[in-house]
Amino acid sequence: MIMYLNEESIALPEQEGIDSEQFELLYSNWSLMLQKYAAYFLKDQAAAETIVNDVFVKLWLSGNAISYPKTYLYRSVKNACLNYLAQQKQQMVLYVAQEELQNISDLNVNHHQVTEESERLKFLEKLIEQLPPKRQLVFKLYRLEGLSYAEIAEFLNISIRTVEDHLSKSMQFIYANAKHLLHDNLTET
Repeated sequence: MIMYLNEESIALPEQEGIDSEQFELLYSNWSLMLQKYAAYFLKDQAAAETIVNDVFVKLWLSGNAISYPKTYLYRSVKNACLNYLAQQKQQMVLYVAQEELQNISDLNVNHHQVTEESERLKFLEKLIEQLPPKRQLVFKLYRLEGLSYAEIAEFLNISIRTVEDHLSKSMQFIYANAKHLLHDNLTET
């Protein structure tokens, strides 16, 4: 049985007096969910694990009292992820540019087909962005991150039935607005 700490205060006294059992409980209850949360931002599991561990190390070393552990931890992880992405931004641009150069320079690639697929992906991304925020998040967690219904329900603190409802309505919306993409493929020979 998994136990979760509620929003009541957890006091971490001065560094020498930190209650290691309480800290271990905090870590064991929240680290996995925080890693999934960080991986959602970063799209890199190893970096997500490192960031979550760094947040816990900083908390341990600070010895500060935190009033709302869940809020504090999620905000700290989000800020750490945003800082990490800002540092990696230049490298990401270089990697994307390198990949595009490779695709363009490859003589075996049908440039029309690459452009057409790219346009379809952009269209689908725009459709997903039109979904309500919560539905969009559920859709991305399921379709892009590969989380199960139960994991999404636990992560967002909603029922599995609500997850199913969000996914069903997302797919209906996308299908209704992207029928032409599906039918084009069926009619091509």
